Amino acid sequence: MTKLIALTPEGPNGLEACKVVPAESLLSPPPMEQGAVILSDGAQTCGIWEATPYAERMEDYPFNEMAHILSGRVVITPDGAEAQEFAAGDTYVMQKGFNGRFEVTETCRKYYFTVE
Repeated sequence: MTKLIALTPEGPNGLEACKVVPAESLLSPPPMEQGAVILSDGAQTCGIWEATPYAERMEDYPFNEMAHILSGRVVITPDGAEAQEFAAGDTYVMQKGFNGRFEVTETCRKYYFTVE
């Protein structure tokens, strides 16, 4: 094993249907989701996730997450702050404990890396 993984937007074996968004956090009808976990050791996870438009309320986000948007758009509005939009080519970091609104405004695919 080389200990090197090339990331591709389609994942190593394609994307599979998944449910990441908690139903209780939804502010809209649920999205269609698909993704692929590339690497996970329990405390950290790397993968690809895609969702159709939806909105959710995030309370005490459980991870530190770095995300790189491959396609689509999201608008993230931290409590008490201005909304920020991220589109293809943009990268953001969401800190553990984040509270606010997360909205996919255009079907979004992203790479993510989370650390508990």
